[in-house]
Amino acid sequence: MKITLNGKEIELVYSFRINLFYEQISGHSIDFANFTSNDLVNLFYCTVTATLQKLKEDSITMMDFLDVIDDNGGEKCVVEFSEWFVDIVKKQYEMLPEDDKKKIDPKGKKKMN
Repeated sequence: MKITLNGKEIELVYSFRINLFYEQISGHSIDFANFTSNDLVNLFYCTVTATLQKLKEDSITMMDFLDVIDDNGGEKCVVEFSEWFVDIVKKQYEMLPEDDKKKIDPKGKKKMN
C-alpha cells in the first residue's frame, strides 16, 4: 500500500517491529477479536513509523499522522490500510508449517501447550 507523506509517496512495509511499536503504544498485543477504531489507527501509525524507520526517514508524531490520514482520503485510507494489513497477515499465516497453524486459535493468539 502506498501513501503520500510530506508530498512524497511511500510504500508501506510489513515488519515485526510493527508489533513491538503497537505494544509500546497500547500496552497490549494486537487482539483482532476486540479491535476498536482507535486500535486500527494506532496500528496504522505503527506501520507508518516502522516503515519510516526501515527507510531511514524521520518519524512523525501522531498528530501529524492524523493529518496524513486526512490528506490520503480519510476513512477510505484507513479502510484500505486495514484490508492491506489483513491480507499481509493472512499471507504470513499461510506460510506457517501446519503444526504451527494448529497452535494458533481463531482469534490469532498463540495457544499455550
